[in-house]
Amino acid sequence: MAAPAVNDDVPLLVRVLGGNPATGASILFCLTTADTRALRRLHAAVAGTVARVPWRDSATRVVDAVRWRAALPGAVGARLAEGVRFSDAVVAALAGVTHLDLRVCRNVTDKLLLLLPTSLRTLNARGCTNLTARARFAHLVALESLDCSDTNVVTRDLPLSLQVFVGNIPAGVSLPQLRVLRALPGELDAATLASLPAGLVELDVKHCMGLLSFADLHALQTLHATGSSLRDAALATLPPSLVFLDVRGCYELTSAAALPLLPALRLLDVSDTAVGDALVASLPAGLTELRMVRCRRLTARANFDHVPALQTLYSMDAALAPSAVATCRARGCAVPFAGVLRGHEHRVTALAVLADGQLASCDVWGEVRVWDAAAGRGATAVLLARNEAYALATLPDGRGLAIGTSCCVEVWGVATGTPPVRAAALPIRSAVYALAVLADGRLAAGCLDGGVRFVDMDAGVEAAVLEGHTRQVAALAVLCNSVLASGSVDGTVRLWDVGKGACVAELRGGHTSGVRSLAVLADGRLASGTTSGVVALWDVGTSTCVGHVDTLAVLPDGRLVSGPSGRAILQVWDTRPVAAASSRPAGAVPMPLSVNVPSSAIGLQPLPDGRLACACASAVDVFLLEVPPPAAT
Repeated sequence: MAAPAVNDDVPLLVRVLGGNPATGASILFCLTTADTRALRRLHAAVAGTVARVPWRDSATRVVDAVRWRAALPGAVGARLAEGVRFSDAVVAALAGVTHLDLRVCRNVTDKLLLLLPTSLRTLNARGCTNLTARARFAHLVALESLDCSDTNVVTRDLPLSLQVFVGNIPAGVSLPQLRVLRALPGELDAATLASLPAGLVELDVKHCMGLLSFADLHALQTLHATGSSLRDAALATLPPSLVFLDVRGCYELTSAAALPLLPALRLLDVSDTAVGDALVASLPAGLTELRMVRCRRLTARANFDHVPALQTLYSMDAALAPSAVATCRARGCAVPFAGVLRGHEHRVTALAVLADGQLASCDVWGEVRVWDAAAGRGATAVLLARNEAYALATLPDGRGLAIGTSCCVEVWGVATGTPPVRAAALPIRSAVYALAVLADGRLAAGCLDGGVRFVDMDAGVEAAVLEGHTRQVAALAVLCNSVLASGSVDGTVRLWDVGKGACVAELRGGHTSGVRSLAVLADGRLASGTTSGVVALWDVGTSTCVGHVDTLAVLPDGRLVSGPSGRAILQVWDTRPVAAASSRPAGAVPMPLSVNVPSSAIGLQPLPDGRLACACASAVDVFLLEVPPPAAT
């Protein structure tokens, strides 16, 4: 339907802002102060509205505070740029500000703190290294939140109004209204813990030593104690108000550790500790999520029958009885971790599934193992490539496996029931980091030098070289209509006409870093994953980026599994088509699949039984994961 004609030149955005007060306010509060320059030029009415908005933008760095104040007199918050100079005019421009972000500002001094407006409610001084032990904050009588981490501040002079504090509180300092404390790593002695207000709701003591008792914190709901010196005795003092407890890596906890009565506890993470069956027996009935990754003191006697509310159990590398896990799953509890395949002694670099359903994995020293993943037993076959191995591909006959190495492509016969046999070694003029089998039976190899090489396996020769990428080709994917996609560390994806050996499109704009993985969705769209953890979805026909989600694998039901770079978390995405040029994620919020695999995923491979095989950046093992079913529509 065509839009109705209008007789004036009032911009559409002005009509939206001015025509409906509720809509206008919503739009403005979705914008940052960087957007206001264009808004003020649209119409005088918009300029007046923008000036009155109480902007509180901590994302846009303000370089000239005087001009910022003149343009946005209603603003109540700002983040100042690192190199800003605090003249009298700049200090005057900050009058009336309630939220001020000065993080890493080199020119912030003790004297400047005394000049800040007493209207401040939030102050971030993190990394202001010119602040000294003489810095004072007590004059900021309205201050509710303060971060002075990574400074030389000794925080003895704090306002009584403080509710959220990031830093260390010396013993004897009273903050009666404090609700959240994020302490810095170091010693947190008994006197300091005892001096914390009874109304404290959240406490972060990561990597802190000397933790003895929490018994006086009667209102505590959240405790982060990762890597701290927390012991069994301190664990037993936790208050019954606790809802969230994270004690990952608390190396002094033992197999005798047990929880006190914690009826409100809903999430518990005891990963990488020596806790055992005693802790499992002490779990409260209302617990909904339990993370106990690499808790090797657990035994097959542990069970969760007394925790009927449990919805998610992460139990990688724990010796739980299969019946205990099966019982959890039977009552609807998600247990993503399904097993570990062990045998490699060096870092696993690639995975592939053979035609008979077996899983192949290779490591950086050239060892390739073939697994009966369904049975979860040891390798059924082991073969040794002559060089370092970086890529795997199953050949069309289903009985052959191609291995990309540092100087060639090795072809092996790996038929079920027969010993593996090296059939050929096809020389390549560069290390091979990606492999794909083309429709005509040729093999495509993505190489370190940026070339994509076609290999005729029958003739045993390099048939063609496609050039265009400037850096390593790390991923290949075969599309319909004889099109090959190649992803490179240079940040681009190229589409090649296999028959003509020519580049037909270059996909740019969806990446800010190197492309490391590619996957083809059932509807023909292409997903490309980058080293920064972003995955772009492309309409190949129009070469348009149609959305972003965050290594990659496409599940049989069409969902996409991603492993954001640098994070030990996998996510399942609903990849239904999104509007062209949309910058929103493809689908709704992703469903968490697993946590605390040893490091970021570098290889994901769906298995015929519906599970997912995962290789990690620094791991020698292959992990098997249960995939949650699709959400009901």
